[in-house]
Amino acid sequence: MKKKLLISIPIVLCFFPFLSQAQQMIPAGAVVRTLNCTIDQGFTFDEVVERARNLDRDDSSAQSVFMRRPIYTTAEYQETWDVQIAAYYPSYSEMLERRSAAGNTRGRLPLTCGNPSVVRAITGHQSEAYQDAQPDRSTMLTRFCSMRPGTNINHSYNRIKTASQSYADAGSDELVQMYIPGLGGPQNPGYDFILAEVGSSMEKIHERLDLTREGLRLVTSSNSTSPFSCNRPALWTTTAIYRSNG
Repeated sequence: MKKKLLISIPIVLCFFPFLSQAQQMIPAGAVVRTLNCTIDQGFTFDEVVERARNLDRDDSSAQSVFMRRPIYTTAEYQETWDVQIAAYYPSYSEMLERRSAAGNTRGRLPLTCGNPSVVRAITGHQSEAYQDAQPDRSTMLTRFCSMRPGTNINHSYNRIKTASQSYADAGSDELVQMYIPGLGGPQNPGYDFILAEVGSSMEKIHERLDLTREGLRLVTSSNSTSPFSCNRPALWTTTAIYRSNG
């Protein structure tokens, strides 16, 4: 099966002002195993979701599982894949223990998938509305981001926390996360992390985009410099398959 990289034109996220105060260290975060897959002929996405939700779950299951469908992404991605699966675990050790206990799970769904990769998911912001809603279906933005020379991941994390709170103060209800490469995937990806935003409903991401379109700017001084830059966002729908109670 062919594999293609998502390619888009870099742009600067100029609305993230550089922090001058003491930096907060980035937390450990969760571990997310991702797979890009095609849906087997004769099946629909809704049928895959129904089958996935009806799978047996036990202590070896992931903490939560989501399926993401590309809406506005590169043509290369959509010509190759239909869906991305993201399975969340508390840690690398837990992922190893649970997947070893689960054994071979291939073939339980009508999907043909590529090689898995693993990222760390670091939460920069979670609105109360998102936490309360825990939406079964929502929309999601992702951007590939690169750190500027002389900065580190803590600078980017603190910038994202500050900017996300500013958007929240303006009415945006989101979960904002950084995905930092962990295991597998391209060896020289051309980016340092992925910035992901998930709305508390299908409409909230579009409302967030309108905040910028209508003039919301977060630059606080004329000489501020962002510690990172990102490409233009891709848009996905994200569907919750499973969430543990623990």
